[in-house]
Amino acid sequence: MRLLTILRLMTLGLLLALGSGAPVMAQGYYYQQPPSAPAYRDPRAYPPGYYPGKLVQPAQPRQGFSLRRFLGVPDDPPPPARQPVAKPRKTPPPATVARPEKPKVNPTTHVVVFGDSLAEFARQGLDAVYAENQDVAIVGKIRGSSNLVRSDPAEWPNFIKSTLDSGQKATLAVVMLGLSDRQALQEGEDRIELLSARWKDIYTQRVDAILDTFNERNIPVVWIGLPPMKSSKLSEDLMAMNEVYRESVQRHGAAYVDIFPGFVDDENRYTSFGPDVDGEPARLRTDDGVSFTKAGARKVAHFADVEIKKILESVRTGAPVAAAPADGQPVTNIEAAIPAPPDPAVPVALPAKPLVGPVLPLTRQDVAPGGTLVSGTPKLNGDNAYPVQRALRTGIAPSSRPGRADDFRWPRS
Repeated sequence: MRLLTILRLMTLGLLLALGSGAPVMAQGYYYQQPPSAPAYRDPRAYPPGYYPGKLVQPAQPRQGFSLRRFLGVPDDPPPPARQPVAKPRKTPPPATVARPEKPKVNPTTHVVVFGDSLAEFARQGLDAVYAENQDVAIVGKIRGSSNLVRSDPAEWPNFIKSTLDSGQKATLAVVMLGLSDRQALQEGEDRIELLSARWKDIYTQRVDAILDTFNERNIPVVWIGLPPMKSSKLSEDLMAMNEVYRESVQRHGAAYVDIFPGFVDDENRYTSFGPDVDGEPARLRTDDGVSFTKAGARKVAHFADVEIKKILESVRTGAPVAAAPADGQPVTNIEAAIPAPPDPAVPVALPAKPLVGPVLPLTRQDVAPGGTLVSGTPKLNGDNAYPVQRALRTGIAPSSRPGRADDFRWPRS
């Protein structure tokens, strides 16, 4: 009994000694009194919600019996919360900046492309063809919304003249025009229906005016025809317009490039897919059924480049590509445009053969070199004796040789 009383007194004294720093309660919160001589302490050593000198909400009392709480000993502070480690942000890759194309320094050949929006695709394709050739420059003179029907007939010839007179060098001209020309012509107060005989006559005169402008400056021309379109009616009309271009271009001694077969299927119908310049299947036309993809533009340039290389080679060597008439009339004498064949080779003289050889009787007796008759059986000597004896006397055929007609081995060596 006395021991129990002593234990209780010791417990009470310990509680009073520890209670000198008890927090002051105020409406569910307590204000933690700072120590008189504060010393540095790691903040992570304090319990959660405990900040010296700050008004904080007390932690909820723990349930159940605890000897430490009974004796007034504060609980050990919980381990510091583990702070999440911030992952380093991935630095985004630098944006790829397209390298500016280096301008070609002093190219000797200038290919100038004239035309509407379709001509821009031809220019892009030719740019890709001659990208590595520093001697050839591709220049675009594109007027996307222009045409030959509604505009002034002299508009395109004047534009070409002003371009060339302004200092633009042109070794060769490429023309692709006519996408917006599928409409009626207006002649005074008369309306000329599309593709009628009068329409074709007027339209041919406007095409001739463009070609005459280049001929006056001795600039060779490559005219690219129009491609098929998704609309079958539009494709039929463009094919008829291509015949106007072909007739006028060939009459002026220029080169006409027909790209129509390169963008149709086996049944001669429009297709947006087909082989590219490398023979691989690719998408050649866009969804609108009019424009070209990058592969399609490259294919247009491939067809035109065949004629361009012929003309550039003729310019370099000085040899004409074709015999173009001086008066603008079509060539009627085809043989005049064909170069003369080389001189034939002189035949080698062969010895003359007699018409009839010596007559030898089949029943004549063989004689020996001395003139006497052969009385014995001829003897076989030399390397051929053994196979001849086996074949003629024993009946065993000689073995075949590789490559000979009687060599029936398979497979052939």
